[in-house]
Amino acid sequence: MSDLCKIISVSCGSEGDINGIKAKGISAIMSHVEIKNGIYDSADQIIKSGKDVQGAGLKWSIGLNLLPLYEEVKTETGADNRMFVRKAERGGFENIHKLFTRLSENGALPSFAQINSGIFDELQGINLSFEEQTRMVNAVINAVKAVAPECKVIISTKNSTDNEAAKKWFNRFQVSGGKKFDIISLEYELSSETFYDLSLNMSDLSRRFEAEIIVDISGQADVASADIGLEDLDSAVSIVPLDRGFGTVYSLNAIA
Repeated sequence: MSDLCKIISVSCGSEGDINGIKAKGISAIMSHVEIKNGIYDSADQIIKSGKDVQGAGLKWSIGLNLLPLYEEVKTETGADNRMFVRKAERGGFENIHKLFTRLSENGALPSFAQINSGIFDELQGINLSFEEQTRMVNAVINAVKAVAPECKVIISTKNSTDNEAAKKWFNRFQVSGGKKFDIISLEYELSSETFYDLSLNMSDLSRRFEAEIIVDISGQADVASADIGLEDLDSAVSIVPLDRGFGTVYSLNAIA
């Protein structure tokens, strides 16, 4: 892919100088939103973020942090898996569907929506089977696509250099009836020691799951001191087979 999508990752409402960001060659902004029950009734800032980004001529992506919602559900249900999954599945669909409906009504639908595959590792006090996890992810994908069928769904993973672990998760997701998604995002920290493993993982996952690939280095505190540069990363993403290297995600500090 000759023109990589360069994305800045921020908390919703802290997009800052969007025109200044655009001037640095950035093509999209990902605003991370904490999803809670009733999020659609307090979505003014989310709508503003989307409209501001799109008004500047950039693509807008929404990162869906579902952990707060699931924690609320767990408070109601305790460790009763069956009840938890049922309510989390319904709550995920209803809240995302209503949020996206509000975004649609206000002309602020995102181009991308991201779901974190590692969220279930962060959910303490309850053990979910992979089939149960898949049901909860599917509910969110269904909600997004019901309102915004053109919105690309991103599933992120921390297993950027562990191909076996990444492959296992996405294989199990498919076997368990996982819905179609569009992009795999690999959370990564620049390092010459793992760069080859990242490249192999990008190549394999893109072919195996017919998905485009993003590499997300927004969690790396000090990009400037890394022994692999941003140009090296962009080059590696650009040569992912079948033109499936979609782009890279940075923090604001990385482009300062």
